[in-house]
Amino acid sequence: MFQTSMPEEEVGRLAVTAGSLLLNEPDPALQDSLQKAGYHVPAEKSLQQIFYDRLGIPQSGLYLPPYEHVFRKGHQENSTWHFPPARHDGAVQVENIYRFLGFRHREIPVNPMLKGPHIPDDHLGFMLVFVGSALEGIATGKNGEDAVFVSTISQFVEDHLDGWVEEFCALLPVGETAGYLEALADAVQDAVGLVRSCVTQYQEMAPA
Repeated sequence: MFQTSMPEEEVGRLAVTAGSLLLNEPDPALQDSLQKAGYHVPAEKSLQQIFYDRLGIPQSGLYLPPYEHVFRKGHQENSTWHFPPARHDGAVQVENIYRFLGFRHREIPVNPMLKGPHIPDDHLGFMLVFVGSALEGIATGKNGEDAVFVSTISQFVEDHLDGWVEEFCALLPVGETAGYLEALADAVQDAVGLVRSCVTQYQEMAPA
């Protein structure tokens, strides 16, 4: 659809990968990738526990909610962050867009603790897979000629991936020394930045 230093199809794949990392505990393949990237990481089971404590179990004391409507309402007191519980209707806007564009997020492979109707649909992992899949579809022509589709994705990125992801990524690795959460935060931040660049170019190319 346009020329950039990184094709939008590749940006889409990176976004899908980053989203998947937020939805699944690290496996041996990820551990190997981190080692090759220069991160000193502990045994696989230790990394999995880090995932559960930070992204899976609200009662862990180390939990950071990856849900947009929860994170946006967090506040800091005496250097400690406090977040409200997730609401059953907190992700209605996101759910409506998924439904409108036919995105079946419940079919995405995720950790068992992130399955079920009790999991809010505005999980950052779901949203990155959604946007990444959409960019891949636009790049391959599957959705590239659909102005409504492209406009909807652009607006989704503005509404739901702006204004909180940077803070989330800054907090994600705090206190962790293994390098796993730092690498994850970098992957998410890079993917979101590239997605925004795509959206900016879509908007510039849109008819006045």
